[in-house]
Amino acid sequence: MCFGVKVNHRCAAGVLLNNKLTPLRNVFRSMIYIPALTSIIVAGIYFRLFFAGGSDTPVNTLMGFLGLPAREWLFDTKITRILALVFTSTWRWLGMNILYFLSALQTIPPELYDAAYVDGASAWQRFRHITLPGVKPILIFVTTILTYGGLRMFGESYVLWPRSKTPGDIGVTIVLYIYRNAFGYFDMGYASAMSVVLFVCLMVVNFIFIKSFGIGSGGEKR
Repeated sequence: MCFGVKVNHRCAAGVLLNNKLTPLRNVFRSMIYIPALTSIIVAGIYFRLFFAGGSDTPVNTLMGFLGLPAREWLFDTKITRILALVFTSTWRWLGMNILYFLSALQTIPPELYDAAYVDGASAWQRFRHITLPGVKPILIFVTTILTYGGLRMFGESYVLWPRSKTPGDIGVTIVLYIYRNAFGYFDMGYASAMSVVLFVCLMVVNFIFIKSFGIGSGGEKR
């Protein structure tokens, strides 16, 4: 469900930035791609300071303007910790995925929209029956890389909390767990076994995607 919501939001953002009526769309296209060029180390340290406690930090300053109390976002509750981690990872990869959708949207012939408009199709009907089928290959691709990205996430959790000490292990990902066992506890055997399990899980996920979407079978599954 989480991946589905992310994909739908990025598809909608791509549609918005592809619309000729959107003001400053070229500026926004450039801005959303900048995070993908930023080092994960730099981004992690920045967001560690951004979500740090204290009334003078950026996020708590905004909370003060809204009349809300300051919080220790990285250490307060499970919800705030997850929000900080999700916000950091989304900020970094949102622009890249939107560009994928933009490239797919520009391959859809505009005559299809014109014909649907003449036939009386609403904006939602045009989006559902023209836009979504047209970007289906990119939807499959983005869903796949989001799934892989979630399973292999490491840098965000490692840098966001000092020395990767996530409170309550809320930010411990599979790869970070393997890293801790290998280089923190020097249990190389267990870490190697976990790496093999992760590899098998990735292969299973890959097989499920291939079977579900009909990839490599002479066309997409109908």
